[in-house]
Amino acid sequence: MVIIVKFSKYKNMNKISLYRSYSTTILLSPAYSLGFCASIFIVIQIISGYILASNYIASTNESFNIIHNVIMRELDTGWLIRFNHINGCAFLFIVIYMHIYRSLYHNSITKTSVWIVGIIMYILICGIAFTGYSLVYGQMSLWAIVVICSLVTAIPFIGNKLLILIWGGNIVSSVTLQRIFCIHYLLPLLLILFIIIHLYNLHNVNSTGDNYFINNRYDRINFYPLLLIRDVFIGSNILIIYNIFVYYYSDLFGHPDNYVPANPLVTPSEIMPEFYLLPFYALIRAIPHKVLGIIIMVLFLLSLTNLYPIYFIRFYNNINILQRSLLLLLLLDLVIASKLCLLINHYESFYLLLILSILCVLSHHIYNTSFNFSNSISNL
Repeated sequence: MVIIVKFSKYKNMNKISLYRSYSTTILLSPAYSLGFCASIFIVIQIISGYILASNYIASTNESFNIIHNVIMRELDTGWLIRFNHINGCAFLFIVIYMHIYRSLYHNSITKTSVWIVGIIMYILICGIAFTGYSLVYGQMSLWAIVVICSLVTAIPFIGNKLLILIWGGNIVSSVTLQRIFCIHYLLPLLLILFIIIHLYNLHNVNSTGDNYFINNRYDRINFYPLLLIRDVFIGSNILIIYNIFVYYYSDLFGHPDNYVPANPLVTPSEIMPEFYLLPFYALIRAIPHKVLGIIIMVLFLLSLTNLYPIYFIRFYNNINILQRSLLLLLLLDLVIASKLCLLINHYESFYLLLILSILCVLSHHIYNTSFNFSNSISNL
């Protein structure tokens, strides 16, 4: 009888611990389902990507023909797999940028472990997107390789040697595509590892962190099945929109120059990146000096990771004007600059507006971090 009582107590303790581990606050808005939507598109990208990789040949002579003739025409449903991969990448970045915006808007950046791992995942996804875009080996893909890889020449003394090491020679060749293909194939495996770490840290802080006004069990709800059903519902709606683009607007996110075979002797009139990499291109394009633009871009990524000295935070202590309006301005700039800058000749004006809004968002981010840091010091 004693053994049965002890076992029942142990069983109840397991129920309570399981409830606490997978419970969350009642304050979660539908915007918190964006992480679930991002995981859906990551799964789509991995499955479609490995199918495409099994039919791809990394060669300057065959890559373009393999993609546009073998995969798109000869492979059964190859066109559908490729369009899923192209539009899935675009929707993945849309969801990720909305996810980052939600974190800035709701001040979720105070969860340092979750935030830093998320930023590392964002950098990895940008690297995967760039390498995948380069493998098409169209006209825009070739010059994307040339321009982006040439940024390493800004490193003193070893820049030119490092560029030759990356290219495997003095020009972009089949060796370059093979190396890019290996990186594009292996980075998703590293991304999966960071996703597991991200989810582990997220479950430790219960999505919204430890709020001082949520200390009661009645202020929390079980994640299963209520919030899971909401995530599935929102994810299904986004998948419907995604399938509309796949079947009816397949090439909307593509660039016309990338449907032309790569020609190293012809320079495009305007080297335009995909819209999801536009913030980085804006930082480099808005600053004429290449080294200074790279430094600003590195500082931009460094500031997102909370890895900056305290005295740098104090410089932004009084910047808290129209924080949410500036975040909306950033989203508006991303939409305007990605499309309208192709229709007019004043590219730099949009890039300068975009870089200004990025700096304003960073000011908002650094201010919130310094404010929470000062509060934590005062509570000690």
